[in-house]
Amino acid sequence: MTIVTSAFVPLARSTMESLGFADMAFVEVAHPLGMIPLPEIHARAEQSLTAILKTAAEWKPAAKDRQDSGVPAYPAERITFKGTYGELNDMFYERGWSLGLPIIPPTSAAVAAMLKGAARKPDEVVWVVPPRMGRLTMELVATIGVMAGCKPAHMPLLLAIVKALSHPDYDWLGSATTTGATAPVIIINGPILDEMGIGYSTGVLGGHQPVNIALGYFVNLLGDIVGGSVPPDVDKSAHGSRGDLVALVLGENESANPWRQSYAVEQGYNPTDSVVTAFSAYPGTNNTDHSSTTGRQLLNTISVGAAAVACGITTCLTRYEDPFSVTNMVKYVFLLLGPEHADTIFREFPTKRAVKEYVVKKAALPHWGYAPQLCEPPESFGPRTPDTMIPRFSRPECIHIVVTGGPGKQSQIWAPFPTCSRPVSIPVTD
Repeated sequence: MTIVTSAFVPLARSTMESLGFADMAFVEVAHPLGMIPLPEIHARAEQSLTAILKTAAEWKPAAKDRQDSGVPAYPAERITFKGTYGELNDMFYERGWSLGLPIIPPTSAAVAAMLKGAARKPDEVVWVVPPRMGRLTMELVATIGVMAGCKPAHMPLLLAIVKALSHPDYDWLGSATTTGATAPVIIINGPILDEMGIGYSTGVLGGHQPVNIALGYFVNLLGDIVGGSVPPDVDKSAHGSRGDLVALVLGENESANPWRQSYAVEQGYNPTDSVVTAFSAYPGTNNTDHSSTTGRQLLNTISVGAAAVACGITTCLTRYEDPFSVTNMVKYVFLLLGPEHADTIFREFPTKRAVKEYVVKKAALPHWGYAPQLCEPPESFGPRTPDTMIPRFSRPECIHIVVTGGPGKQSQIWAPFPTCSRPVSIPVTD
């Protein structure tokens, strides 16, 4: 039996079908249950009790088998279309094959050329994509890549991205169906940046970055078309974000990194390796600090932002010895440092470890600043009042540093979706 609030019944039934169940028992209760007084929750529970007991005692599955579509994953259907480019895009959108942005027509010739970018068989299934559990074949990777504007040379990169997104630590299912405005963030390191023209300097997350944009559009076409993460019934994001349309893809500005150690090298890779790192994130916040002249001053303003971002859903980590073993909280934060900010910090903090230790010490909020009941430090923390400052992060490993972007006194702070337990790094091979 599944107890589900009224707003999530379509998602519950979609999940049931995607997992192969012909029928399940659902008990619907009024939405919402969150952020309402405890007596009202008790009242709703009492109101639902009769339905719960009746369902538990009497429910039987419908006498039907799950209907298989009978359509094989490979080869994909070929269609013939005659009309204008605009009419073709209208047709794709009406059939649920695009997101509303124009696509490049995935002709048989274009898909065949794309497949030559990787030595893999076109019928190989590389991922069964939640929540619809759509089968992503190599042919479909190539098809969506063409539609997004990718080139055959990008195929190894697309496969590395797929591998990162499909990793259990990323939690694609939770990220794709949450009410939060989460979206994939893809960080790229290594020689592949210049080899493929991936943007990493001025305007790295904006327009005029054709490769970054094509890779990002590929991710969202994959999620919506194959995975079926479409609002309002499956993708439940209350607001959504532009990252739901084109995922955020950025390269690290490795030559402008004063620490001379890229993010990928920190994760144990060689400088000659090309590496993709993925995590699901809430919209970032910008740190515009033109006034700080020392690393400490600048890290103070950055730490304030790191402490406050997405604080309504997190538990302060001083409560736990190992934050990576705990679910339902933000466990880490990404600091996307502009090169000028990075230089200012480097003058006083010659190692990234020193930066992280300082941010962990300074990233704190008063106890009243955390959502109720989510921040309860252990007794060893000592006495506290609502104004006692509570650290947001427990250890330096919670702070991830990437130097990216161009000239300017700007940096960004990105907090992950709670169940994306760690950033997933995958080398680009094939």
